[in-house]
Amino acid sequence: MKLLPLFAGAAALSALAGFARAQDFVEYFDTIYNSLTVERRGQIVELRARARGSEALESAVNLADPLRLEVAYTRSLYGALFLQPQPKRVLMIGLGGAGFHRLFSAAYPDSLLQTVELDPMVFELCRARMQFKPTPQTPVTIMDGRMFVKRDKQQWDWLILDAFRGGFVPPHLKTEEFYRECAARLSERGVFISNLHATTELYYSDLKTIQAVFPQVVLLNTDGRGNVIALAVKYREPVITDPTKWPTTAALQNAAFAGRLDLDAIRAEHIPIPTKKLGKARVLSDDFSPVEFLDTLKTNNTDNRK
Repeated sequence: MKLLPLFAGAAALSALAGFARAQDFVEYFDTIYNSLTVERRGQIVELRARARGSEALESAVNLADPLRLEVAYTRSLYGALFLQPQPKRVLMIGLGGAGFHRLFSAAYPDSLLQTVELDPMVFELCRARMQFKPTPQTPVTIMDGRMFVKRDKQQWDWLILDAFRGGFVPPHLKTEEFYRECAARLSERGVFISNLHATTELYYSDLKTIQAVFPQVVLLNTDGRGNVIALAVKYREPVITDPTKWPTTAALQNAAFAGRLDLDAIRAEHIPIPTKKLGKARVLSDDFSPVEFLDTLKTNNTDNRK
């Protein structure tokens, strides 16, 4: 067991980066942003965040097959292919254990996958414990995600929001103002992709806020952990809400996906917008964003994703 503070010094971080173990282990790390657990069992390494007396799975990697997507919702993120099948430039807010990155890089080696991560220790653990090796095509910037979006003026084909801190998204990444900043950074046919938790009342405010900015929103329900992936675009035509009119999976297949990504299964995850449930939800803004409060209120409906 090892406990390191965020600012452990250059020597400690250097030792961490060069550390390797073949046997199973569990380690704990506290930073000013997160309380993290890294656990290895066999070839699986998990990164989890501790908060509110529980642990939330952030990411996982299979060291025997790093391209395999161990966490179900990371597969659903690829639903964006149905809306924008040529992701040449992708911005991802939130690194985790880079579970998404490895398959994407193998499938689209010429594409840029720029990641923004707030916590330097997450980046160090991702490299040292989960064997992530950033390249010029997969750079990682240590910065607040909203600050990056505000300062960066480039256009992105996919903009993925997957930034969690202890199981919840920081409130300033949940507001209408931030989503408008994201929309301004999308290319003409770009897709905004957000990982949502559908187990609390925050889910409905999330959706209503996204709808306040993006005229078309599609939902994919990931089985297993209550994740719903929202895909949103800033155009009204063509209509994207009918999955039967999406491109065929044959047209989207990639050699790297074989045995790792089932696009037909992702298409089948499509669920309707829970319109009735959105009626009482409030749009979140920079002036009104009670994210942590809403995130503690469990929904009354047993199937709260519909």
